[in-house]
Amino acid sequence: MKKLLKTLIVSAAVLAAPLAMAANDKIAVFDVQEAILNTNIAKTEMKAFESRSDIAKMIADAERIKKEITNLREELGKGSKSQEKQKSMEFKQADFELIVRKLNAERQQAGKKLMDEIGPRLEGIVKDIVEQEGIGLLLDKKAAIHAEASFDITAKVTEKLNAASKK
Repeated sequence: MKKLLKTLIVSAAVLAAPLAMAANDKIAVFDVQEAILNTNIAKTEMKAFESRSDIAKMIADAERIKKEITNLREELGKGSKSQEKQKSMEFKQADFELIVRKLNAERQQAGKKLMDEIGPRLEGIVKDIVEQEGIGLLLDKKAAIHAEASFDITAKVTEKLNAASKK
């Protein structure tokens, strides 16, 4: 009798679970960074950022120094034991790292400005999509081990952000 009762309870639970989840049973993934970086606003901001004279100069300097470091490494790899070349390479490496840190700080600042501009709209758009599509579970795309493309709402969010920025 107990076995029959347990079987009935388990059967009822298995049959009732899909009905209980029917309202919000859809799962989706979403990449916040990708959605923002693919917007027209972000693309325009990135072009403006990279065309700033101070940024363009830092990028050019970094590329030049990187080539110089590569050339010095090749010379040292060919058997040149010059202390002077070794020191020169170390100084250039330090200069390169400093420029990269400055560029990263500037990029981070530009990204924060962009996030401050888009963030409030992003939250509302994601909420609307979740409600419209009956999404019961929304995961960060990077946290999912596998997700079919049909589960990804990132492009929808980007599209709606672009539409909202035109208004």
